[in-house]
Amino acid sequence: MIKQISIYTENKKGALRTLVGTLAQAGVDLRAFVTNENGEFGTVRILTDNDSLACSTLAEAGYLTKLTSVLAVEVSDSVGSLAGLLDVVEAANLNINFLYAAWDRATGQPMIVLHTDDLAELESLLLSKGYRSLGRSGK
Repeated sequence: MIKQISIYTENKKGALRTLVGTLAQAGVDLRAFVTNENGEFGTVRILTDNDSLACSTLAEAGYLTKLTSVLAVEVSDSVGSLAGLLDVVEAANLNINFLYAAWDRATGQPMIVLHTDDLAELESLLLSKGYRSLGRSGK
């Protein structure tokens, strides 16, 4: 399992650029990134090369953040690979709270970042089916 940082920010012009610029100025490398909006506010989920630096930098800039464990698994870059992964999850009767896709620079393969209420069970299941769990995202 790895750590994901969720950042809560206003949904207004320039907010995302400011957030990303804040991390860039601190030297934080973004490994994965997804945004979700909910009216006036949004949630930005990121994987970084240095979680502690990212969290402290964001806190100093006034952002509300949350560090959450997630599972990242490598999938093949082929039609139906996500559907196959979700078939395994559904067969085990597990619910996915959220997921997003990213690219693993180390392997050059796509990865799916998932969250469920029982990450250990999900990781064990996927490993038993031949999926590779990706290591820790940040320091």
